[in-house]
Amino acid sequence: MKIRIEHAPLEENEVILRCTQLDDEMLRVLSLLRSGMQKLLVWNEHREMLPLSVSKVVYCETVEEKTFVYTHDGIYQTALSLAELEDRWGDLGLFRAGKSSVVNLHEIQKLKNCGSGRIEALLTTGEKMVISRRYAPILRERLGL
Repeated sequence: MKIRIEHAPLEENEVILRCTQLDDEMLRVLSLLRSGMQKLLVWNEHREMLPLSVSKVVYCETVEEKTFVYTHDGIYQTALSLAELEDRWGDLGLFRAGKSSVVNLHEIQKLKNCGSGRIEALLTTGEKMVISRRYAPILRERLGL
């Protein structure tokens, strides 16, 4: 596949997919584009609903059957499960880190092996998250380590 980027004075960005047929590769590209445009619906502590860009998510966790979304700007709650978050936005960097957590791979500053097959991730917020030994091999493979 050939990729070409053109800078032009347009009112809004435009993506054109040219192909001889809509094959699996092109369908995957289209799916990735569409998922990147979808917003995650969250609410804050005042129960105000907000559409949130997935790129703003640092990590998510489930506590007492509630899913919390952590960003640089605050903590929100969503009705989606961790599995749904990973399914919808895994291609954009949301990665299952453990039974009760999902991390945005783009928000990881540093990784460190911490024994028993686990990995400690230092996030851009300064927080540390442990990638469980169940998901650590998948992370290594995904990052090409």
